[in-house]
Amino acid sequence: MKIISNKIDLRTQNIDTLIYFIFEEKNLLDNNLKLLDASMNQKISDLVKEKLITGKEQEINLIHNTLNTKAKKIILVGLGKKHKFNLDIIRSASGDLSRFLKNKNIQEAHILLELPLKTKSANIFEATVEGLILGNYEFQNFKNIKTKNTLPIIKKISISSELSNQAQNKIIKKSQIITNAVNIARDLANTPSNFLTPETFVEKAKALLEQKEKITIEVIDKEKAASLGLLAFLGVAKGSSNPPYLLIINYTGGIISEPSSALIGKGITFDSGGISIKPSNKMAEMKGDMTGAANVLATIYALASLKADKNILALIPLAENMPSGSAQKPGDIVTAMNGKTIEIINTDAEGRLILADAICFAVKNKVKEIIDIATLTGACSVALGDVASAILGNNQVMINKMIEISKKTGERLWQLPLYEEFLDYLKSDVADIKNCTENRLAGTASAAKFLEQFVDRKPWIHLDIASTNYAEATKGYQVKGMTASGTRNLIEYFL
Repeated sequence: MKIISNKIDLRTQNIDTLIYFIFEEKNLLDNNLKLLDASMNQKISDLVKEKLITGKEQEINLIHNTLNTKAKKIILVGLGKKHKFNLDIIRSASGDLSRFLKNKNIQEAHILLELPLKTKSANIFEATVEGLILGNYEFQNFKNIKTKNTLPIIKKISISSELSNQAQNKIIKKSQIITNAVNIARDLANTPSNFLTPETFVEKAKALLEQKEKITIEVIDKEKAASLGLLAFLGVAKGSSNPPYLLIINYTGGIISEPSSALIGKGITFDSGGISIKPSNKMAEMKGDMTGAANVLATIYALASLKADKNILALIPLAENMPSGSAQKPGDIVTAMNGKTIEIINTDAEGRLILADAICFAVKNKVKEIIDIATLTGACSVALGDVASAILGNNQVMINKMIEISKKTGERLWQLPLYEEFLDYLKSDVADIKNCTENRLAGTASAAKFLEQFVDRKPWIHLDIASTNYAEATKGYQVKGMTASGTRNLIEYFL
């Protein structure tokens, strides 16, 4: 899909397909629609009177203009009540619009984006572009030609608004980079684990970033990880025939002398639960237990493409969690890079183990702050459903910044507490700490409390995206499958 900036004037220009966003209001026809309505002998007004056009959310109407003036086809996209408007509404409406255009075989169209709102026009424009691209996503890499979706492609969408062409072009370029990065993360997370092992993830990361400036990549294999003391990480991988790797991506877009921010993503390319094996129901979705890793890789790709002036040390621990004769067992004790001993209570609490060693590695490299992102706990879905991710940490400034960003991106975050009492749940009789509690209390928060024991008082926030990682159905800009939730939050945090 090609998106371009193109100013039009309905008083002097005729186009084939015009798209217009409308609100569910008593007088939903503004000056532009009144101009079109007049050229159609009040056809739009008649449809409004008959309540066939209401402006409700998720309502899209296609009107054929038989008089062949101004616009041959007019598409009206509902945004709901004006007083309830937010950026995610137009982002979702634009996602629905993408699929509507494909279903109707409309390959070129123009969006006239003029909304009488206090919200910044630039933010509305950006959300519209994001929704169009994200909603257009399809994952059909493993379908043969007979079973692939054969819907037509959208060739070109032009957009005009009250912004200048220069401003629009700048937003389009940025939005395309960010949404393409999200779709890269979606592709990785949707790829089955027999095609995406820790080794193939490393290969794909190298291929993706090889042409990018200011990036260096280091890959730590099992032997090197052992010499560094990353034994919590290696313990998780013991049951798999696919070797683990710690992927290190160093992006130096800022002043070389300034310390880096650490960005860490959980990279379990398949999570069976290990010896504490998961139920078979929905275990197939555990191919996406490396979404945190995919999000971090996509974030670095976007930031390098946008030439962000930040230094970032991206750490991606990659492993499979499998049951076998060599697998880690409940009751085992492992030692993290910082010397803390960990009693394994449940091998399905593996993500926090690989993150713990990655956090220790970041601390050793004297980073200024740490952000980790992971599909960490099923308890996150119990707490927040599928409509928000959890954010926890020891630095309220960082937390507030990320939450404020989420209000713009629509990738909702809800802060959960890190009470000291949660540490009591993790007390071990035989080691410094247990890897989890089995009392089913504060599952998400106690997992974060575990991670906090390895940050060495560095400013740190933890994003648990287990609740928003998978979309059960296609709606708005979310497409059924892995969502790559959190990627846009991370990118915006560093811009």
